[in-house]
Amino acid sequence: MRVAIYLLLSLLLASTAWADSMPVVKTNALAVLGDPALPPDFPHFPYVNPNAPKGGSVTLATIGAYDNFNPFILRGTAAFGLVSPWVVLPGGSGAGTTIGHVWESLMTGSADEGSTAYAHLAESVELPADKMWVAFHLRPQAHFSDGTPVTAEDVAWTYRTLLAHGRPAMKIQFADVADVTVEGPRRVVFHFRSNQNRDLPLVVGGLPVLPEHFFKGRDFEAPLTDAPIGSGPYRVANFDLGRSITYERDPNWWAVKMPTGIGTNNFDRVRIEYFRDATVAMEAFKAGQIDIRSENISKNWATAYDFPAVKSGQVVTHSFMHHLPGGIQGYAMNTRRAVFADRRVRQAIAMLFDFEWTNKALFYGAYSRTKSYFSNSDLASSRLPEADELALLEPFKSGLPAEAFTTVFSLPVTDGSGNNREQMRQALALFKEAGWTIKDRKLVDANGQQMHFSVLLDEPSLERPTLPFTEILQKVGIDAQVRMVDPAQYQHLTDDFDYDMTIIVYPQSDVPGNELRDYFSCAAAKAQGSFNISGVCDPAVDALVEKIVTAQTRPALTAAARALDRVLLWNWYLVPNWGNLQFNVAWWDRFGKPEQHVREGVNFDSWWVDPAKAAAIDTARGRH
Repeated sequence: MRVAIYLLLSLLLASTAWADSMPVVKTNALAVLGDPALPPDFPHFPYVNPNAPKGGSVTLATIGAYDNFNPFILRGTAAFGLVSPWVVLPGGSGAGTTIGHVWESLMTGSADEGSTAYAHLAESVELPADKMWVAFHLRPQAHFSDGTPVTAEDVAWTYRTLLAHGRPAMKIQFADVADVTVEGPRRVVFHFRSNQNRDLPLVVGGLPVLPEHFFKGRDFEAPLTDAPIGSGPYRVANFDLGRSITYERDPNWWAVKMPTGIGTNNFDRVRIEYFRDATVAMEAFKAGQIDIRSENISKNWATAYDFPAVKSGQVVTHSFMHHLPGGIQGYAMNTRRAVFADRRVRQAIAMLFDFEWTNKALFYGAYSRTKSYFSNSDLASSRLPEADELALLEPFKSGLPAEAFTTVFSLPVTDGSGNNREQMRQALALFKEAGWTIKDRKLVDANGQQMHFSVLLDEPSLERPTLPFTEILQKVGIDAQVRMVDPAQYQHLTDDFDYDMTIIVYPQSDVPGNELRDYFSCAAAKAQGSFNISGVCDPAVDALVEKIVTAQTRPALTAAARALDRVLLWNWYLVPNWGNLQFNVAWWDRFGKPEQHVREGVNFDSWWVDPAKAAAIDTARGRH
């Protein structure tokens, strides 16, 4: 018996010694696939002006209201600009830029790279050869806005608190994390359940770090109405809850001379004005009360920017071309509702959306039709499945639409006249197959009950394309209505999956991964507040998502993504909408900006106030 115990202990000790001797890479950057573009000693991001002057102010507008400074919980509507875009949030893709953020993450992204992160709150990252854990060493100078150092205990407390009290979808994001341990004041280690999730080190690197001392004694799940303490470049200077918020640049921000901070966050003050109506917000911009706006309404971009300040050159308008994967936007049908349970019904409804007429009559021809969940990317399924995809699809063949194997996905194309009789005929045939027939000009089921549903919206501009769509639905006997609510109510309804249909955008990245679990997994379909808006729950989808998450090579990722794309498309969870490859931006000419183009198209985080331009413009519009 003693011999057996001795041998067992010897094996355990040998295993531990081997693990301790395993090669560990210490780095300042991580990439999902491939290598980071910048060297370890990069002085600053290449798209910033390292000599950009600090100072001045900027005022932006947003629609709605807010009642909460904690964006990590279900309750309340969070204020705009609280977190770095790299921070992990359910439904986020870990990309993009913003300004005025209060909380930072362990690592941060680059506006010119996809799926790459650079050490930020952390000064270095350690990753062993078996990738079963990742360790972060915090910068000694990193501190919160009240001067308190950011510690490993704050990191561990944040992780545990978000899992216990944050949005339920957080558990999906961090499902592959086994635990977190603190190994010193500035060293924290996340241990993984397996080494198959290649995104996990970056997902953990996107963890926001919250101050434990600030939240101590507070109910984390209740809306936060006090100005928070953060680690970011800005802090809340003052606010009128629901109406406005002003961020001021922290003169003692720890990262101001760090490679990830140089040339960014150049405004002394950032003010966010809340408007209930987009039209009023536009008028405020024209009057000079708002400095810059991103225009996402094609009609406005085509017709509304002809006011005197544009003609005189005081307001600049520009379309910034981007090179981002497009993802997909569409009318999402909530399959948790019985009316959308049948795939044929969903396909028939999609057949009735007349994109060509909508684009010509309402959008001034500005858009193209979205035909993939991975649009503007080589991950889109643009042809029949090849051998590597078939190998992934075959095990689920009996439960998949036959078309996924035999037909390249396409959408109906009309002549743009608004008279889409052929599409209506095809839709009615599909409805009939699914048990719905026309009776007394109503589309009814076997019990004589008319098909009815509503489209939930929170932005009035979306009524323009949606009302004509519901009119077409009504022509085939469907009682289809538009339900407009304010943003706060919309958030509550979507968090609870209490809607029939709504417009949704699923963003994508160059290397999609962990976020797909929140978009499409069975677990997310049941998790309150997740981004699985359509309620997708399919064993094939779950398996393909995991294949994407665990893919270790680009070919493996491509095959799995294309297979997932065709399964989602042929199940008709969405009525695909529209998109383009540019961001339309207008601004009063008081800013300076770097000349280098970035893949994101525009990076306002790197702009600055040009004192001479600002003085001239502010005098012209009566602001001093």
